[in-house]
Amino acid sequence: MDSFITTSERFVSRELQIELDKYGNITYISFNCFDILGYTDKEMLNTNISKYLKYTYSDIASIKNFNTEIITKDGLKLYFDVHATPLLTDDNQEKLYLSLINITKYQELEAREKMFFNMCENSKDIICRLELVPEIKFSYLNPCAEKILGYSIEEHYKNPMLPFEIVHPDDYHIQMSKIDSKTDFSKMFEVRFKHKDGYYIWLQDYIIPIYDDNGQLIAVEAITRNVTDIKELEQRLEKIGYTDKLTGLYNQNYFLKEMNSLNTTIDTSVGIILCDLDRLKYINDSHGHLIGNTLIKNTAKVLKSVFSNEHVIARIGGDEFVIIIKGKSCFEVKQLYNELQKAINLFNENTDSIPIDISIGLAYSETSISKMQSILYNADNNMYKNKKYKKQNY
Repeated sequence: MDSFITTSERFVSRELQIELDKYGNITYISFNCFDILGYTDKEMLNTNISKYLKYTYSDIASIKNFNTEIITKDGLKLYFDVHATPLLTDDNQEKLYLSLINITKYQELEAREKMFFNMCENSKDIICRLELVPEIKFSYLNPCAEKILGYSIEEHYKNPMLPFEIVHPDDYHIQMSKIDSKTDFSKMFEVRFKHKDGYYIWLQDYIIPIYDDNGQLIAVEAITRNVTDIKELEQRLEKIGYTDKLTGLYNQNYFLKEMNSLNTTIDTSVGIILCDLDRLKYINDSHGHLIGNTLIKNTAKVLKSVFSNEHVIARIGGDEFVIIIKGKSCFEVKQLYNELQKAINLFNENTDSIPIDISIGLAYSETSISKMQSILYNADNNMYKNKKYKKQNY
């Protein structure tokens, strides 16, 4: 059986054809006017074109080619490309033949593209597309890049490797992973970049990988936000969470974090010096906690005078202090131990307040992985041996 096309399935041309007399009245209109505008040909014939267009006959005749909008019978706004051709009939009547092409979809697409372009251009985040094949180059980069990084858009286009050159050395591997097809792109990337003025800022990237039909990574699109303020807040909160309020030293939380890192992740030589203030309870009971707190703070000052920022100095209890020394030889650790003893003696010789009476234990290991608990245990044992020796000899 032959197949027939129903009325609803028939092809409807986008071109609407209209013929006007010299007064602008419609003398002919193509049958598809109902499909396009919702009006029947009978409804439109002998009506004036100005009812549908914002132009008179003379306007159309002089302009000839233009884009305009027409409101359909149902109130929808459609866009048309209009081409007008003057005609002269056999009886010398002037007319205009109009060819109107419905360009609504293209107009909407253009408007949508313009809207998205403006959104990207005005975004407070960096938005970019970096082509990887056949060569690395930016195909788009919004103005925010200059506001955040200090480098002009032209500098980025001229040197597309700039983001890889100004990344913090410790974050270089993260930056390179953004153009590696094996990377898990579902995760956010947090990387430090050096601003043109010389300081580092934290940027957070969401990367969208673009693949060709063969599965090759050919480009990446990125939305990048400046999270420096958030990172600095995190660091301040972390410092608060890891700092002993009385002394300003690290607290037990940070000490345990460092112990875990050295025990499971970072393998290096480690020395632990464990200190216990003797008679602190007696001083608190006899002289008050204010005097006891002064003794604790003085002890912290002495520790800071001997050990530097490369060492972890922590107060892990009311009267207990610990120092973790990483990456040093046993001889160097023992030197620091001796310097601590000298610093305490020097303080006691020159102080008018209560002297520091402290027991100290030292332990050392060439490796740290799976050894931290035993190192701490040995330091604790040696500290108590020192405490016992002092009781027996003083």
